[in-house]
Amino acid sequence: MRYFYRYLLITLSIFLILEGFLPQWLHVPYPRSLVPTFSKSIRYDYQGRMDEYKPQVLLLGNSILIDGMDEAEFKSITGFRTFNLAVVGAASAQYYLMIKNVISTDSTPPKYLLLFFLDNLLTTPDLWVNGFNFLIRIDEIAGENETVLLQKAYLNLINPVEGYLDSHFPIFGERQTLKNKIDNRLRYTLPLLFQKCAKPCLDKNLDMIFNNENMNPNPITPISIELDKWTGQKWDFNALIEKSFLPDIIQITKEKGINLILVREKNARIMNIEDENSDMRMYFQGLADYLKKEGIPLLDFSHDPVLTLDMFHDEMHLKPSARSTFTRLVAEGFLGLIQEK
Repeated sequence: MRYFYRYLLITLSIFLILEGFLPQWLHVPYPRSLVPTFSKSIRYDYQGRMDEYKPQVLLLGNSILIDGMDEAEFKSITGFRTFNLAVVGAASAQYYLMIKNVISTDSTPPKYLLLFFLDNLLTTPDLWVNGFNFLIRIDEIAGENETVLLQKAYLNLINPVEGYLDSHFPIFGERQTLKNKIDNRLRYTLPLLFQKCAKPCLDKNLDMIFNNENMNPNPITPISIELDKWTGQKWDFNALIEKSFLPDIIQITKEKGINLILVREKNARIMNIEDENSDMRMYFQGLADYLKKEGIPLLDFSHDPVLTLDMFHDEMHLKPSARSTFTRLVAEGFLGLIQEK
């Protein structure tokens, strides 16, 4: 029994030492806020780029648009001044901030805004908002008072018990920071000692080795054996919509007279509608019904047979060779939509 008490004593001692040491070492005061704080200035000059191009059509998306969309060809087909605003690692929170803080505040906002999305991204407000790199990207476009962002991307999804532990116990709240420091020490120490290759050197070489061009060109397989991952609460549209940023995005664009058009991209694991399960079909039907009620058009290329499996180099990114094909699909769909209206 005494060994058990000794174990408890040692564990408690380490816990108390870390509780006192971590805030000083990491320069994080406790109790701490459960949400990040942002500056009121937009540090990256997205506004300047908007003023420079003065686009009539703005294409807003993430890295999928970098390889998948050619703004010059889109302009050539449609006749509209076009700007491809692809924000690497962006999800619905970043889209909301871009529309609220950059696009809608521009002196000459675009007439049309094409917002690209994949799967259930638009109703997943907490997607890609945590972690050092994502926080930096959000901070580039966030203002000082971002009540909606903090509530929907962070506070709505925090379990009360987890929230208390996060804000009051450094050993719990800083667990990811500790993990990152351990990972970095393991990753960078040996290359520095034996190859004199410091962090910038190693990062550059890792990026070269794991570049998309070095990946298996056809790693995509059908989704039929993975349908259990595409079901459940994350696919209940009616339960998710009011907690998402989509109502805010629609309201802002309507107030500013910007014609919002949603563009559903293709997932290479769901080539045909037969690949979708019942939850997915109900989700997208709910989305279509909601957009119809709000008067928001939807261009849906999720099952377009023109986009074949060999055009993708992973689940969502098209190969550069498919850029012209996808650009033409979107441009022609856009023209058909505005001519119809």
